[in-house]
Amino acid sequence: MRVLPQDRAQRTMAVATFVNTIGNGMYMTVMVMYFTRSVGLPAGQVGLGLTIAGLFGLVAGVPVGHLADRRGPREVSVVLGVSSGLVMVAFTMVHTFWQFLGVAVVENLVASSNRAARGAMIARFGGADKAVFRAYLRSVTNVGIALGGVAGGLGLVFDTRAWYVGLIGFNAASFLVSSVIALRVPRMAPLPVPPGANRWLALADRRFLACAALIGVMSMQFEVLLFAAPLWIAKLGHAPRWTVGAVLVINTVLVAGLQVRMSRGVDTIAKAVRATVRSGWVFAGAAVLFGSIGWVPAWAAVVLLLVAAAVHSIGEIVQQAGVFELGYELAADHAQGQYQGLLGMITGAAMSLAPGIYSLTCVDWAPAGWFAIGAVFAAAGCAMPLAVRIRPPALLAVEEEQGAAVAVTA
Repeated sequence: MRVLPQDRAQRTMAVATFVNTIGNGMYMTVMVMYFTRSVGLPAGQVGLGLTIAGLFGLVAGVPVGHLADRRGPREVSVVLGVSSGLVMVAFTMVHTFWQFLGVAVVENLVASSNRAARGAMIARFGGADKAVFRAYLRSVTNVGIALGGVAGGLGLVFDTRAWYVGLIGFNAASFLVSSVIALRVPRMAPLPVPPGANRWLALADRRFLACAALIGVMSMQFEVLLFAAPLWIAKLGHAPRWTVGAVLVINTVLVAGLQVRMSRGVDTIAKAVRATVRSGWVFAGAAVLFGSIGWVPAWAAVVLLLVAAAVHSIGEIVQQAGVFELGYELAADHAQGQYQGLLGMITGAAMSLAPGIYSLTCVDWAPAGWFAIGAVFAAAGCAMPLAVRIRPPALLAVEEEQGAAVAVTA
């Protein structure tokens, strides 16, 4: 994998992403401890506030994505990046739950909007291999977050308000710096809208909605290593707690090292569908391994856990390769921001449900719940070939015009 892409615009976006994700890694590492230990909010209030804010954030993707399509994704993304920096500064000034909730809602609205605008930028500057470039940015993101996480770990060690505020301030600065860098990306005029096109085309695209729903179900896999596995390890008690960190390290290393390589061959819708089907079965296999940890001795549990994490990570890489291709190729070129916003909204909604589902299936109902979750992943993957066969709006419009022409001729 090249350190930087050859294309200037892609290089600029990669550098901006790297700078920003270092700051994000710092914030993600200290976020909960800052709000509980420094601000003094109960952990339950922090969790409730983040959940409410996350749900509010889902509504912004489609309209802001549409704005990016019509006003230019670079301009919208830069404004949102600056706004994110200001929101981070506001987090350092909260003292009550309601202040925290208000800022968190704004932060999630801006973050969701920025993902939609950024998706439109990738679509415009990704070239012929948009999915590969998206995979490259994902690898860059993992490296940046990992580096930021190391720095954030220092904040946890010192455990002082000064450290927490300083790290959050660095994240705010990273948004501002990355926005300035993004200004070096060339401005591209919005693509013309085809005559008679539906303004909210993405919401009327049944094929994309069906595929996005399946992608949303499968995207719940992100919470397996972050939420389900740690809780399962804690419940069993015969695997050392350090294995939680090892699971995340394995995931980060594999994604950073293999995402681009394993995405290169997924360059058509048909290949993306096959990748999605394969990833569903891989997730199912990993779920079986996770569920079997309680049946083996402690030393074998550690080995089985690390193998399960590696298998799950491979499934994640394959699944994301399919998502990148489907997300862009099933979308109308002139409405990429709107489509990416819709996909983000659906996957975000599904992921917000994941912790509650996993706390039941992968902890309370384990090990059977693990096997059930694996079956759901496999079924969702196998359903993707059916979803992509649904006729898109463009084809339906052509058929309607042809039918009208036949009627007039008759």
